Amino acid sequence: MAPAKFRIGYWLASTEKSFSPENDSTVPLFTHLYYAFLQVQEGTGELIIPPELEEDMRSFVNCAHDKNKKALVSIGGPKTKTDDPSSAISMMARSADKRNKFVESTLAFAKDFGFDGFELAWEYPKTKNEMRNLSNLFSGWKSSLKSSKDDTKNLLLSIAVYCKPIIPNISSNQEIKYPHELENYVDIFNIILYNYCPVTCQHSQFNPSNPGPNNSSEDSIKSWTTTSGFSTYKLVMGIPLYGQKWILGDQKDISIGAPTIAYVGPVAYKDIPDPEGGIFDKEVTKCMYKADKTTWYGYEATSSITEKVDYANKHLGGYFLYAIGDDDDDRTMCTAAAEQMGA
Repeated sequence: MAPAKFRIGYWLASTEKSFSPENDSTVPLFTHLYYAFLQVQEGTGELIIPPELEEDMRSFVNCAHDKNKKALVSIGGPKTKTDDPSSAISMMARSADKRNKFVESTLAFAKDFGFDGFELAWEYPKTKNEMRNLSNLFSGWKSSLKSSKDDTKNLLLSIAVYCKPIIPNISSNQEIKYPHELENYVDIFNIILYNYCPVTCQHSQFNPSNPGPNNSSEDSIKSWTTTSGFSTYKLVMGIPLYGQKWILGDQKDISIGAPTIAYVGPVAYKDIPDPEGGIFDKEVTKCMYKADKTTWYGYEATSSITEKVDYANKHLGGYFLYAIGDDDDDRTMCTAAAEQMGA
């Protein structure tokens, strides 16, 4: 019997917006919910537990468990203008003592809050040594779970990974490759299949619209499955619920790759004007795009998300949506994805 498919949704933690009971309608659409992101203490390597989020985390876990869903916490996350979580993770992972303290702190946290597992979102290791440290961290983590005499032995371990198993590093000319032995320790590999193109193109394109260095989801997935031989049932396709926004250089040219004069930034699905009224590029990028006067949007809508979920259902272990707070009040995207997966 084939393993059940993952339907994962990320909730971005915030002191301004808690995971309230109003999200109850969202929970049944997923099999696993990730609370993102907690951080690592740079000095000791231990997990930081923000007091201001404790009540929200308990509510999150209760909401998930009430619907018989799994609740995991994601550690790390993307670099921001003010913080780079990968720095503290790197410092922790290079020290055996700090790795042990990190693992111990996560197990204690899981016991206290009732989480069902952890994801490490190290975006991304930069050297071969860091990749070795990553493998050592997960090896020790898994070993601690196996030797546990309580329910922590059943905790899931997940990892957020680059779109391809080899991370480019132009400055060092090193082949920075995710070690295959991670399969022995990791239950879920969440592949970040977006943020490919900083300007003038679809940031989550399935195939490139023009030949060139830009990534595409199909090529990336094949590099994980065919080239590197990772188990498909553990690989999860990342789908963003936000798009990207530009200012057009010429209102008459609204095609993919159209000339622009400025990049505005990311925009949530719920904040795009009439997102379902855009143009679906079914043949190539499998993404939506539209223009609103001088503003150009590249994003996902129900037409594109169902195509990608269908691919994930046939070829991978499932999908994740990042992040569920970017969906509209009707849960249009979360519902379309779940229904396509047969939920």
